[in-house]
Amino acid sequence: MQFIIFDSSFQTTGSIRVFNTLLWYRRYYSPGIFELHVPAEYFDLINSGRYLYRNDRTELGVIREVNFMRGDKSQKTAYCKGFFAEHLLNNNVIYPTFNRTGTPEALARGVIDQYIINPANADRKIKHIQLGQLQGGGTSIALQNTGDNVGDRLYDTLKTQEMSQRLVFDYLENTLTYEVWKGLDRTDTQTENSWAIFSDSFRNIKNAQYDRDESDCKNVAYVAGEGEGSARKVVEVDIRQSPDEERRELWVDARDLQQHSDNVNYTDAQYRDLLFQRGLEKLADYAGIEKVDSDVDPAANLIYGTDYDLGDLCTYRYSDVNIECSKRITEIQEVLEGSKRTLSVIFGNDSATDFKKIIRKETT
Repeated sequence: MQFIIFDSSFQTTGSIRVFNTLLWYRRYYSPGIFELHVPAEYFDLINSGRYLYRNDRTELGVIREVNFMRGDKSQKTAYCKGFFAEHLLNNNVIYPTFNRTGTPEALARGVIDQYIINPANADRKIKHIQLGQLQGGGTSIALQNTGDNVGDRLYDTLKTQEMSQRLVFDYLENTLTYEVWKGLDRTDTQTENSWAIFSDSFRNIKNAQYDRDESDCKNVAYVAGEGEGSARKVVEVDIRQSPDEERRELWVDARDLQQHSDNVNYTDAQYRDLLFQRGLEKLADYAGIEKVDSDVDPAANLIYGTDYDLGDLCTYRYSDVNIECSKRITEIQEVLEGSKRTLSVIFGNDSATDFKKIIRKETT
Protein backbone atom coordinates (compact mmCIF):
# COMPACT_ATOMS: atom_id res chain seq x y z
CA MET A 1 0.00 0.00 0.00
CA GLN A 2 1.22 3.48 -0.90
CA PHE A 3 -0.07 6.96 -0.13
CA ILE A 4 0.43 9.87 -2.53
CA ILE A 5 0.18 13.48 -1.42
CA PHE A 6 -1.11 16.19 -3.78
CA ASP A 7 -1.14 19.96 -3.45
CA SER A 8 -4.25 22.08 -4.07
CA SER A 9 -3.62 21.91 -7.84
CA PHE A 10 -3.48 18.08 -7.76
CA GLN A 11 0.26 18.09 -8.38
CA THR A 12 2.14 15.25 -6.68
CA THR A 13 4.37 16.47 -3.85
CA GLY A 14 5.54 13.13 -2.50
CA SER A 15 4.59 9.63 -1.36
CA ILE A 16 4.41 7.70 1.91
CA ARG A 17 5.38 4.03 1.97
CA VAL A 18 5.75 3.56 5.74
CA PHE A 19 3.03 4.42 8.24
CA ASN A 20 2.18 3.62 11.84
CA THR A 21 -1.63 3.60 11.92
CA LEU A 22 -4.37 4.13 9.35
CA LEU A 23 -8.06 4.72 10.05
CA TRP A 24 -10.10 4.61 6.83
CA TYR A 25 -13.85 4.93 7.41
CA ARG A 26 -16.14 4.62 4.39
CA ARG A 27 -19.73 5.84 4.81
CA TYR A 28 -22.85 5.44 2.68
CA TYR A 29 -25.01 8.36 3.81
CA SER A 30 -22.29 10.91 4.63
CA PRO A 31 -18.68 11.65 3.65
CA GLY A 32 -16.09 9.18 4.92
CA ILE A 33 -13.21 10.16 7.20
CA PHE A 34 -9.58 9.13 7.54
CA GLU A 35 -6.63 9.50 9.89
CA LEU A 36 -3.06 8.58 9.00
CA HIS A 37 -0.22 8.39 11.56
CA VAL A 38 3.26 8.44 10.03
CA PRO A 39 6.91 8.69 11.09
CA ALA A 40 7.88 12.25 11.95
CA GLU A 41 10.05 12.67 8.84
CA TYR A 42 6.85 12.85 6.77
CA PHE A 43 5.53 15.86 8.67
CA ASP A 44 6.65 18.47 6.14
CA LEU A 45 5.05 16.46 3.34
CA ILE A 46 1.64 16.09 4.96
CA ASN A 47 1.71 19.63 6.35
CA SER A 48 2.12 21.09 2.87
CA GLY A 49 -0.33 18.66 1.27
CA ARG A 50 -3.98 19.15 0.41
CA TYR A 51 -5.11 15.69 -0.79
CA LEU A 52 -4.20 12.14 0.18
CA TYR A 53 -4.63 9.24 -2.24
CA ARG A 54 -4.49 5.57 -1.25
CA ASN A 55 -3.48 3.54 -4.29
CA ASP A 56 -5.75 0.57 -3.54
CA ARG A 57 -8.96 2.66 -3.20
CA THR A 58 -11.00 5.03 -5.37
CA GLU A 59 -11.69 7.43 -2.48
CA LEU A 60 -9.66 10.63 -2.18
CA GLY A 61 -8.88 12.13 1.22
CA VAL A 62 -8.99 15.90 1.82
CA ILE A 63 -6.48 16.83 4.52
CA ARG A 64 -8.08 19.13 7.09
CA GLU A 65 -5.84 18.72 10.14
CA VAL A 66 -2.13 18.04 10.64
CA ASN A 67 -0.33 17.43 13.92
CA PHE A 68 3.26 17.01 15.12
CA MET A 69 4.15 15.96 18.65
CA ARG A 70 7.31 15.14 20.58
CA GLY A 71 6.74 13.00 23.68
CA ASP A 72 8.45 12.82 27.07
CA LYS A 73 10.88 10.20 25.81
CA SER A 74 11.68 12.22 22.67
CA GLN A 75 9.36 10.13 20.50
CA LYS A 76 8.25 12.10 17.46
CA THR A 77 4.91 11.45 15.83
CA ALA A 78 2.89 13.09 13.09
CA TYR A 79 -0.56 12.56 11.67
CA CYS A 80 -3.05 14.04 9.25
CA LYS A 81 -6.79 13.55 9.12
CA GLY A 82 -9.80 14.79 7.22
CA PHE A 83 -12.77 13.84 5.06
CA PHE A 84 -13.23 12.01 1.80
CA ALA A 85 -13.72 14.16 -1.29
CA GLU A 86 -17.55 14.09 -1.06
CA HIS A 87 -17.14 16.64 1.72
CA LEU A 88 -15.96 19.17 -0.88
CA LEU A 89 -19.56 19.39 -2.09
CA ASN A 90 -20.37 21.19 1.16
CA ASN A 91 -18.05 24.04 0.20
CA ASN A 92 -20.94 25.44 -1.85
CA VAL A 93 -24.51 26.20 -0.86
CA ILE A 94 -27.62 25.91 -3.00
CA TYR A 95 -28.10 29.50 -4.16
CA PRO A 96 -29.95 30.78 -6.07
CA THR A 97 -32.96 28.52 -5.45
CA PHE A 98 -33.03 25.07 -7.04
CA ASN A 99 -36.55 24.13 -8.11
CA ARG A 100 -37.07 21.00 -10.21
CA THR A 101 -38.75 17.60 -10.45
CA GLY A 102 -37.22 14.29 -11.53
CA THR A 103 -35.62 11.15 -10.17
CA PRO A 104 -33.25 11.63 -7.20
CA GLU A 105 -30.33 10.89 -9.54
CA ALA A 106 -31.44 13.45 -12.13
CA LEU A 107 -31.98 16.08 -9.43
CA ALA A 108 -28.61 15.38 -7.81
CA ARG A 109 -26.82 15.66 -11.13
CA GLY A 110 -28.68 18.90 -11.82
CA VAL A 111 -27.58 20.36 -8.48
CA ILE A 112 -23.96 19.32 -9.05
CA ASP A 113 -23.93 20.81 -12.53
CA GLN A 114 -25.57 24.09 -11.48
CA TYR A 115 -23.66 24.80 -8.25
CA ILE A 116 -20.40 22.85 -8.56
CA ILE A 117 -19.38 22.29 -12.19
CA ASN A 118 -20.99 25.12 -14.15
CA PRO A 119 -22.14 27.77 -11.66
CA ALA A 120 -23.24 31.18 -12.97
CA ASN A 121 -20.43 32.69 -10.90
CA ALA A 122 -17.33 30.96 -12.27
CA ASP A 123 -15.49 31.63 -8.99
CA ARG A 124 -17.75 29.03 -7.31
CA LYS A 125 -16.62 26.22 -9.63
CA ILE A 126 -14.89 23.31 -7.87
CA LYS A 127 -12.21 22.08 -10.24
CA HIS A 128 -11.60 18.47 -11.27
CA ILE A 129 -15.22 17.40 -10.65
CA GLN A 130 -17.16 15.98 -13.59
CA LEU A 131 -20.41 14.08 -14.08
CA GLY A 132 -20.30 10.33 -14.60
CA GLN A 133 -22.68 8.18 -16.58
CA LEU A 134 -26.42 8.34 -15.84
CA GLN A 135 -27.34 5.08 -14.09
CA GLY A 136 -31.15 5.37 -14.07
CA GLY A 137 -33.53 4.11 -11.44
CA GLY A 138 -35.50 5.76 -8.68
CA THR A 139 -38.97 7.28 -8.66
CA SER A 140 -39.72 10.92 -9.49
CA ILE A 141 -39.77 13.51 -6.70
CA ALA A 142 -39.67 17.30 -6.41
CA LEU A 143 -36.79 19.28 -4.90
CA GLN A 144 -36.95 22.94 -3.92
CA ASN A 145 -34.17 24.36 -1.79
CA THR A 146 -32.28 27.53 -0.97
CA GLY A 147 -29.23 27.78 1.26
CA ASP A 148 -28.44 24.20 2.26
CA ASN A 149 -24.97 22.77 1.77
CA VAL A 150 -24.91 20.91 -1.54
CA GLY A 151 -23.52 17.64 -0.21
CA ASP A 152 -25.72 17.39 2.89
CA ARG A 153 -28.89 18.21 0.96
CA LEU A 154 -28.20 15.57 -1.69
CA TYR A 155 -27.37 12.89 0.88
CA ASP A 156 -30.72 13.56 2.61
CA THR A 157 -32.64 13.51 -0.67
CA LEU A 158 -31.01 10.33 -1.96
CA LYS A 159 -31.38 8.55 1.37
CA THR A 160 -35.19 8.52 1.09
CA GLN A 161 -34.76 5.99 -1.75
CA GLU A 162 -31.71 4.24 -0.17
CA MET A 163 -29.34 5.79 -2.72
CA SER A 164 -26.03 7.55 -2.20
CA GLN A 165 -23.43 9.67 -3.98
CA ARG A 166 -19.68 9.45 -4.43
CA LEU A 167 -16.73 11.12 -6.10
CA VAL A 168 -14.54 8.50 -7.78
CA PHE A 169 -10.92 9.59 -8.10
CA ASP A 170 -8.91 8.79 -11.24
CA TYR A 171 -5.21 9.12 -10.41
CA LEU A 172 -4.04 9.18 -14.02
CA GLU A 173 -6.58 11.76 -15.17
CA ASN A 174 -6.71 13.83 -11.95
CA THR A 175 -10.51 13.81 -12.05
CA LEU A 176 -13.27 13.31 -9.51
CA THR A 177 -16.28 11.73 -11.21
CA TYR A 178 -19.64 12.33 -9.54
CA GLU A 179 -21.90 9.28 -9.38
CA VAL A 180 -25.26 8.49 -7.80
CA TRP A 181 -25.36 4.82 -6.84
CA LYS A 182 -27.11 2.14 -4.85
CA GLY A 183 -25.57 -0.93 -3.26
CA LEU A 184 -26.44 -4.42 -4.44
CA ASP A 185 -29.24 -6.50 -2.99
CA ARG A 186 -27.48 -9.54 -1.52
CA THR A 187 -30.34 -10.82 0.64
CA ASP A 188 -31.44 -14.44 0.35
CA THR A 189 -34.82 -13.44 -1.10
CA GLN A 190 -33.38 -12.45 -4.51
CA THR A 191 -31.58 -14.33 -7.28
CA GLU A 192 -29.81 -11.56 -9.20
CA ASN A 193 -26.73 -11.30 -6.96
CA SER A 194 -24.80 -13.69 -4.74
CA TRP A 195 -26.08 -13.86 -1.18
CA ALA A 196 -24.34 -12.26 1.80
CA ILE A 197 -25.77 -13.90 4.90
CA PHE A 198 -24.30 -13.20 8.32
CA SER A 199 -25.50 -16.02 10.57
CA ASP A 200 -24.47 -18.03 13.60
CA SER A 201 -25.35 -21.18 11.67
CA PHE A 202 -22.61 -20.27 9.18
CA ARG A 203 -20.24 -19.59 12.08
CA ASN A 204 -19.32 -16.15 10.79
CA ILE A 205 -20.87 -14.20 13.68
CA LYS A 206 -20.68 -14.44 17.47
CA ASN A 207 -21.24 -12.42 20.65
CA ALA A 208 -24.51 -10.84 19.48
CA GLN A 209 -25.95 -7.95 21.49
CA TYR A 210 -29.42 -6.57 20.72
CA ASP A 211 -30.63 -3.04 21.62
CA ARG A 212 -33.85 -1.23 20.68
CA ASP A 213 -34.88 2.35 21.52
CA GLU A 214 -38.03 4.02 20.18
CA SER A 215 -38.09 6.90 22.67
CA ASP A 216 -37.95 9.64 20.03
CA CYS A 217 -39.57 7.77 17.17
CA LYS A 218 -42.06 9.53 14.86
CA ASN A 219 -43.82 7.79 11.99
CA VAL A 220 -46.46 10.22 10.73
CA ALA A 221 -45.77 13.79 9.64
CA TYR A 222 -48.08 16.68 8.85
CA VAL A 223 -46.15 18.87 6.45
CA ALA A 224 -47.51 22.42 6.24
CA GLY A 225 -46.59 24.43 3.16
CA GLU A 226 -47.72 27.83 1.95
CA GLY A 227 -50.99 29.55 2.88
CA GLU A 228 -52.63 30.80 6.04
CA GLY A 229 -55.17 29.31 8.43
CA SER A 230 -57.59 26.85 6.93
CA ALA A 231 -56.22 27.67 3.46
CA ARG A 232 -52.76 26.40 4.35
CA LYS A 233 -51.69 23.39 2.29
CA VAL A 234 -50.93 20.39 4.48
CA VAL A 235 -49.84 16.91 3.43
CA GLU A 236 -49.84 13.81 5.64
CA VAL A 237 -46.86 11.45 5.36
CA ASP A 238 -47.42 8.04 6.97
CA ILE A 239 -44.48 5.61 6.95
CA ARG A 240 -46.00 2.98 9.25
CA GLN A 241 -45.77 -0.60 8.08
CA SER A 242 -49.44 -1.23 8.95
CA PRO A 243 -52.40 0.66 10.46
CA ASP A 244 -51.95 -1.40 13.63
CA GLU A 245 -48.57 0.19 14.32
CA GLU A 246 -48.61 2.85 17.05
CA ARG A 247 -49.10 6.29 15.51
CA ARG A 248 -46.55 8.96 16.51
CA GLU A 249 -47.07 12.31 14.84
CA LEU A 250 -44.73 15.15 13.88
CA TRP A 251 -45.53 18.67 12.67
CA VAL A 252 -43.25 20.00 9.93
CA ASP A 253 -43.31 23.70 9.05
CA ALA A 254 -42.41 23.81 5.34
CA ARG A 255 -43.53 27.33 4.54
CA ASP A 256 -40.25 27.84 2.68
CA LEU A 257 -41.52 25.51 -0.07
CA GLN A 258 -43.48 27.57 -2.58
CA GLN A 259 -45.85 26.30 -5.27
CA HIS A 260 -45.20 29.22 -7.62
CA SER A 261 -41.81 30.87 -8.12
CA ASP A 262 -39.88 32.77 -10.76
CA ASN A 263 -38.77 29.58 -12.52
CA VAL A 264 -41.36 26.90 -11.73
CA ASN A 265 -45.10 26.69 -11.27
CA TYR A 266 -46.06 23.40 -9.65
CA THR A 267 -49.45 21.81 -10.14
CA ASP A 268 -51.33 20.93 -6.96
CA ALA A 269 -50.21 17.30 -7.32
CA GLN A 270 -46.57 18.28 -7.86
CA TYR A 271 -46.64 20.60 -4.86
CA ARG A 272 -48.05 17.81 -2.69
CA ASP A 273 -45.15 15.62 -3.87
CA LEU A 274 -42.74 18.37 -2.84
CA LEU A 275 -44.22 18.53 0.65
CA PHE A 276 -44.32 14.73 0.87
CA GLN A 277 -40.58 14.52 0.14
CA ARG A 278 -39.86 17.04 2.91
CA GLY A 279 -41.88 14.88 5.27
CA LEU A 280 -39.87 11.76 4.42
CA GLU A 281 -36.62 13.61 5.08
CA LYS A 282 -37.80 15.00 8.42
CA LEU A 283 -39.15 11.64 9.62
CA ALA A 284 -35.71 10.15 8.99
CA ASP A 285 -34.45 12.41 11.80
CA TYR A 286 -36.97 10.89 14.21
CA ALA A 287 -36.56 7.22 13.44
CA GLY A 288 -36.15 4.67 16.21
CA ILE A 289 -32.96 2.76 16.95
CA GLU A 290 -32.55 -1.00 16.63
CA LYS A 291 -29.08 -2.54 16.77
CA VAL A 292 -27.48 -5.96 16.81
CA ASP A 293 -23.75 -5.97 17.53
CA SER A 294 -21.79 -9.06 16.53
CA ASP A 295 -18.20 -10.07 16.04
CA VAL A 296 -17.94 -11.53 12.55
CA ASP A 297 -15.09 -13.38 10.90
CA PRO A 298 -15.11 -12.41 7.20
CA ALA A 299 -12.60 -15.15 6.45
CA ALA A 300 -15.22 -17.77 7.26
CA ASN A 301 -17.21 -17.62 4.03
CA LEU A 302 -17.61 -13.96 2.96
CA ILE A 303 -14.84 -11.84 1.45
CA TYR A 304 -14.95 -8.07 1.89
CA GLY A 305 -15.06 -6.29 -1.47
CA THR A 306 -16.14 -9.43 -3.29
CA ASP A 307 -19.07 -10.99 -1.42
CA TYR A 308 -20.17 -7.77 0.31
CA ASP A 309 -19.26 -4.08 0.21
CA LEU A 310 -20.41 -0.64 1.27
CA GLY A 311 -24.06 -0.05 0.40
CA ASP A 312 -25.00 -3.71 -0.05
CA LEU A 313 -28.26 -4.98 1.40
CA CYS A 314 -27.50 -8.15 3.38
CA THR A 315 -29.26 -10.77 5.51
CA TYR A 316 -28.50 -11.19 9.22
CA ARG A 317 -29.69 -14.10 11.35
CA TYR A 318 -28.96 -15.03 14.94
CA SER A 319 -31.03 -18.01 16.00
CA ASP A 320 -30.10 -17.84 19.69
CA VAL A 321 -32.31 -14.75 20.15
CA ASN A 322 -34.53 -15.20 17.08
CA ILE A 323 -33.22 -12.16 15.21
CA GLU A 324 -33.59 -11.99 11.44
CA CYS A 325 -33.10 -8.73 9.53
CA SER A 326 -32.24 -7.41 6.08
CA LYS A 327 -30.11 -4.26 6.35
CA ARG A 328 -27.84 -2.16 4.20
CA ILE A 329 -24.13 -1.69 4.95
CA THR A 330 -23.79 2.01 5.73
CA GLU A 331 -20.25 2.18 7.11
CA ILE A 332 -17.05 0.18 6.84
CA GLN A 333 -14.26 1.04 9.27
CA GLU A 334 -10.80 -0.19 8.40
CA VAL A 335 -7.93 0.15 10.86
CA LEU A 336 -4.36 -0.89 10.04
CA GLU A 337 -1.69 -0.81 12.72
CA GLY A 338 1.54 -2.63 12.10
CA SER A 339 0.66 -6.15 10.98
CA LYS A 340 -2.78 -6.00 12.62
CA ARG A 341 -5.87 -5.26 10.50
CA THR A 342 -9.30 -4.59 11.99
CA LEU A 343 -12.40 -4.33 9.84
CA SER A 344 -15.70 -3.12 11.32
CA VAL A 345 -18.93 -3.18 9.32
CA ILE A 346 -22.07 -1.27 10.34
CA PHE A 347 -25.42 -2.37 8.99
CA GLY A 348 -28.10 0.33 8.92
CA ASN A 349 -27.75 3.73 10.57
CA ASP A 350 -28.77 4.94 14.01
CA SER A 351 -32.39 5.14 13.01
CA ALA A 352 -35.48 2.96 12.57
CA THR A 353 -34.80 -0.80 12.57
CA ASP A 354 -31.10 -0.46 12.11
CA PHE A 355 -28.34 -2.48 13.65
CA LYS A 356 -24.59 -2.64 13.88
CA LYS A 357 -22.22 -5.55 13.47
CA ILE A 358 -18.55 -5.43 14.23
CA ILE A 359 -16.37 -7.46 11.91
CA ARG A 360 -12.82 -8.05 13.06
CA LYS A 361 -10.00 -9.66 11.14
CA GLU A 362 -6.45 -9.78 12.39
CA THR A 363 -3.41 -10.88 10.43
CA THR A 364 0.16 -11.28 11.57
